[in-house]
Amino acid sequence: MKKLNLNESFISRIWMNPSNYGELKTTEGKNVEVLSYGKPNYDSGADFTDSLIKIDGVSYSGDVEIHCSLKDWKLHNHTKNRKYNRVILNVVMWGEDKDDYKPGTLKRTIPTVVLSEFLNKSIHEIWKEIINNPVPASGLPCSDDIGKLDREFVRDFLNDLGMERLKYRAGRIKQRFDTCESEQSKDSSRVVWEKILLEFVFEALGFSKNKTPFLKLSRMLDTEKLSVHCDSIEDTDAVLFGASGLIQQDRDSYVSRIKAKWSALNKELRIESMDRSEWNYFRLRPVNFPTLRMAYASGFLYEIMKGNLFKRIIFCFKNSRDTMKDISNLLSGINYSGYWKTHYDFGKLSGTVKTAAGQSRIEDIIVNVIIPLVYVYSREFRNEDLFLKMKKFYRTEEDRSDNTILKDMKKHLGLTPGSICESQGIIHLHNFYCTKEKCSECKIGEKVIDKFSVSDAIREITY
Repeated sequence: MKKLNLNESFISRIWMNPSNYGELKTTEGKNVEVLSYGKPNYDSGADFTDSLIKIDGVSYSGDVEIHCSLKDWKLHNHTKNRKYNRVILNVVMWGEDKDDYKPGTLKRTIPTVVLSEFLNKSIHEIWKEIINNPVPASGLPCSDDIGKLDREFVRDFLNDLGMERLKYRAGRIKQRFDTCESEQSKDSSRVVWEKILLEFVFEALGFSKNKTPFLKLSRMLDTEKLSVHCDSIEDTDAVLFGASGLIQQDRDSYVSRIKAKWSALNKELRIESMDRSEWNYFRLRPVNFPTLRMAYASGFLYEIMKGNLFKRIIFCFKNSRDTMKDISNLLSGINYSGYWKTHYDFGKLSGTVKTAAGQSRIEDIIVNVIIPLVYVYSREFRNEDLFLKMKKFYRTEEDRSDNTILKDMKKHLGLTPGSICESQGIIHLHNFYCTKEKCSECKIGEKVIDKFSVSDAIREITY
C-alpha cells in the first residue's frame, strides 16, 4: 500500500469505523479488541479519552493516541509529557520504523497498532466514503413539531426542568457539605460553608478545561490556617501559584517576591505542590489562561478569609432590591494583585488591561454556584423567607448567559428563555433527555412521539 502523509483527523475517522479493518494486532503480535473508542479530545493530551481496549484478553481503560507514523510519538515529545501517562494504545497508520521507534512513557512501553496492516479497503475507497458521509449535523428529531405546541406548555415544562437542574446542582453541594462537616467536625459551621463556596467557585473559574485542577487545588487549602499566615493578597498569590505549580523561574520582581513568600509560608502550611503539566493552556486565549483565573481566585480567597464574603452574599438575597446587580458588583469588585491587570502569564505583558474574571463568568458563577448554594443553606437552616427569595430570583431574573448548547437548543425550540430557570431547564433538557434519547420520558416528546420513530430519526447531538 502506497504510504500517504495523512493527517490525524482523517486517521481518527478510519479508526472509529471498525468496518475499515479487522483482526487487529499490536506490533508484538498481541490480539486487540476495541470495547469502547472513548471520547474525542480536542484539547492537549491524547486524541481519545476514556477508551476501553482488550489486549490478549486483558481489558485496559485509558487513552488512545493517533499518529501518522511510529516516529511521531518521539517527534511530538510525548515521552516526558505526563498528559500521555494514561495512554493504553498508540494507533499509527504506517509502521515502517518498527525496529527504530518504541512509543512509551518514562516508565513503560505503549502497545502499538499499525492500522495500514489490517485495512480491508484501499485508502482511496475509505476517503470516498468519508467524503460522502460527513459527520452528521446536530439536530432534534422533534424540531419540526415543537413549533406547533402551545408555548405556555413548553415554558411550563422548561421551568419544571429548571427546578430539577437547581436541585441537581444543590445535591452536589449538599453532598460535599455533609462530607466536609463529617471530616472537619471541629470547625465552625461558618468555616465549612466558606470552604464549600471556595471549592465550587474555584471549579467554576476553571471552565471546562481547568475545572479539575482548580477543584483539586481548592481542596488542598485549609482556610483557617491560611487566615493566620496570610496578611495580604500577595500572600494568597504566593500560596495559590506555589501550590498549583504554576510559578516559573524568576522573570521579574513580582515573581521573585511570591516565590520567596511561598517558600516561607509553606514551612508552616506544608502543602504538596501540584505539577504545571496538570494545567491546560492548549487552545486557550490569554484572557482565559489559568494564571489570570488564579489571580482572581487569590482575591476571592482573601475576601472569604478577611472580608466576610460568604455572609455578604447571603445578605444580598435577604435584603437587596436588585439581587443580580448587588451580587454582580460584589463579585466583580473582588480586588486582586495589580500585576495581573497588566500580565496574562508570568513575565508576559497583556496588550490591554484585562479583567481576571469577566462579567459572563461572574454571571455563570451566580447561576451555577451561588444560587444552588443559597438553596442548600436556606434548607439547612430552615429559613423559608430566604428560600422563597432565592426561588423568586431564580424564576424571574432575566438570564443573559449564552453558550453553544443554549444557542442550538433555542433554535430548535423556537423560543428565547425568559428567566434563569428557563435557561437552566433548556440545558437540563439537552443533557438529560435529548442526548440520552429519552424522548418517551420527555413531555415534548410525548406530544410528538407518534409522528416519527425515535430509533430511526434520533441523531447524535455533539458540542
